[in-house]
Amino acid sequence: MPLDGAQVSAVPATVRSKHSFPQRNLLFLLLVALSVAVFWASLKMVLGYQFWGDSENDEYFCTLVAPVFSLALVLIERHWIFSRVRYGIRPGTVLLLLGVLLRIVAGAASRQIGSELSISIDLLGLVTFGIGAFILCYGTLAFQAGRFPLLFLLAAVPLPSPVFETLLAVVRAGSAEVSGFLFSLSGVPVLRNGMDFSLPDVTIRVERACSGIHSTLAIVLVSLIAAHLFLASAWRKLLLVLAAVPIVCITNGCRIAGLTLLAQYVNRQFLYGNLHHHGGIGFFALALLLLYLVLQLLRIGTPQASPRVERSL
Repeated sequence: MPLDGAQVSAVPATVRSKHSFPQRNLLFLLLVALSVAVFWASLKMVLGYQFWGDSENDEYFCTLVAPVFSLALVLIERHWIFSRVRYGIRPGTVLLLLGVLLRIVAGAASRQIGSELSISIDLLGLVTFGIGAFILCYGTLAFQAGRFPLLFLLAAVPLPSPVFETLLAVVRAGSAEVSGFLFSLSGVPVLRNGMDFSLPDVTIRVERACSGIHSTLAIVLVSLIAAHLFLASAWRKLLLVLAAVPIVCITNGCRIAGLTLLAQYVNRQFLYGNLHHHGGIGFFALALLLLYLVLQLLRIGTPQASPRVERSL
């Protein structure tokens, strides 16, 4: 029996959708390359801060890390995200133009608003442009399916300076509290004055650089991803993300107290050697382990993997 008109038109549309992926991917890559060219000034500045700058520009750490995590999530959930694709020309074009508009505003008002805010607006424009490129090439249904990894790109936009400094102060204070508690457990005589700890032969200060802000931001990002992939209820996700900062305070406090006690009883060079400058990776691994334990506690009574992860993998 011959197909009716509706059925005949539906079959070629499905075939075209499957076979149009190379064209869609090529168009998307071209738009990504265009975005790099348009927003290169701010990207170059951020790269300079991260690779040749100093600790005063730690707020740009997520600008480099968030896109990598976002891409990894898209690859993990690719079968779910790209199950239904179509060109989203109208909404995609609107977001592309909005991204360019933010670029123009950031450039025109840079002297009035300052370089930091100008870079933040510019990077927000870049993220907006990138999401617009995705919607234009793959459609709104694909965006809805992949809204978490795509909106995760917003983490690449630097936090406002007051928010960033508050987070840094909280981690610094928490690390100092954990260090003081560990000093008291060790039985070593110590005199504390704010962020200063005076032991018999060693005096330290928990400085801004000791706050472990990179570890904090990385753990927060990892907690967001783990909550998305492995937890279903909103309150469990919130608890996991909220646990990130205390976990970093604990591990950073252990690092500070451990180095100080080694300097007190073994060799003062522990405060200046490789363990001080390069030993953070071990404590970051410890933070990941603690985060994993919290995740497992929150998963008690829930499925072992989310339906989306099972379907994607």
